[in-house]
Amino acid sequence: MSVSDMWKANAAEVFILIFLNLALFTLGNLPWMVLGLILLAVALFMSFRRGMDFGHHAYGLLETVKRAEDPASPAHGQLDEGVTKRVWGVNLGIKAVLAAALPPYAVGCLYIVSSLLNIQPLILPMRLFAWVIAMPFWPCVLAWTQTFDRLTGTVAAVLMISPFILPLSMFAGYMQGPKLWAKSEKTMAEGKRRAKAKSRVNRRKKAPRVQKPEI
Repeated sequence: MSVSDMWKANAAEVFILIFLNLALFTLGNLPWMVLGLILLAVALFMSFRRGMDFGHHAYGLLETVKRAEDPASPAHGQLDEGVTKRVWGVNLGIKAVLAAALPPYAVGCLYIVSSLLNIQPLILPMRLFAWVIAMPFWPCVLAWTQTFDRLTGTVAAVLMISPFILPLSMFAGYMQGPKLWAKSEKTMAEGKRRAKAKSRVNRRKKAPRVQKPEI
């Protein structure tokens, strides 16, 4: 899959998490912490599984492109550039991580810089913006701090680290692409062998018996 596909999937997941955590926030710190951590764990799992789907599909495209590069292949020279840009690759996965993480990371940096330099017109709006974007990850630190109205080491750490968590989870799943493709190919090959063996057995059972002449 393309970088934009993975970016859109990550953005949609973050948006849903923000919406749900805004609802949990109204319940108080303890319910928010417990339910928020459960929600984040589920999101990490789903992100990993989505990355696996992307990786498996992208590696299938890579194998298709490799076969098409063979001059003897009927598809030689017929694949467009859009297909080749979506094939599996570590660089593509890294680009997807950066594309997903850099916007919220930049917001966090802007808030930190405006706070350190005491740029009053920016501090309040950037604090609110950064707080909302990092909303899914605040339950991780609620046991240590419940104050977000000023810049602390804990707040800065969340703002700098949280943008990469979900994209890296998806990247970890994406990197399983070659293994998943090999497994699916093996399963298909075994299925074909079993089907052929079953077909041979059925043919033997259906073969007409030759009646021997009576003596």
